[in-house]
Amino acid sequence: MLNFLLIDDHSVVRAGIKLIITQHFNDAEVDEAENEKRAVEMLRNKSMDLILMDLNMPDSDPIRLIHYITTNYPKTAIIVLTMNDENVYAKRFFKLGIKGFLHKSSENHEIIKAIEQALVNRVYMSDSLKQTIAETYFTGVSENPFDQLSDREFQVAKEMLSGKSITEIAASLSINSSTVSTYKGKVFEKLKISHNNMVELMSLAQQHRII
Repeated sequence: MLNFLLIDDHSVVRAGIKLIITQHFNDAEVDEAENEKRAVEMLRNKSMDLILMDLNMPDSDPIRLIHYITTNYPKTAIIVLTMNDENVYAKRFFKLGIKGFLHKSSENHEIIKAIEQALVNRVYMSDSLKQTIAETYFTGVSENPFDQLSDREFQVAKEMLSGKSITEIAASLSINSSTVSTYKGKVFEKLKISHNNMVELMSLAQQHRII
């Protein structure tokens, strides 16, 4: 029997993906979690072969969750299934150890193909993402300046872009406020934004489809 875990805060989305899985994998057992906390609880009590997860869920940090899974359950494959743009986010998350990155508008057969490859420890990428990665590899240059940021810097940037204060970001990421301020400074420095200009950060994020 194959054990799957769907992590998404929308029950309708989970129901749709669960139907796709059970129609193709007759021996599949599919569990559901609506956020990071619930997912961790389920993982501690049951071995999973594959996880399909969204990136945008309340009270959840996808980078932290993926780190947790890959560290504690290295044999569990992860596929990100999200509304986020793959050309913006996928490279960062592949570096974290996921096996596939799919947009929620993907055809059913593409989702199944990604699952099948992940279950045999292979990576699935769309043709457009392969092209983007190939271009970056051969030129040595990424068109997205946010790719320069470390995972933690990227997390802090995302939190700032959502309008959170330093105190709120510290609480969300379980770090102290002075550390958040340090990361904030590095974000503006690497993105070449002067004087902590949030308007400029917002504009750059929109330009590169971070938000």
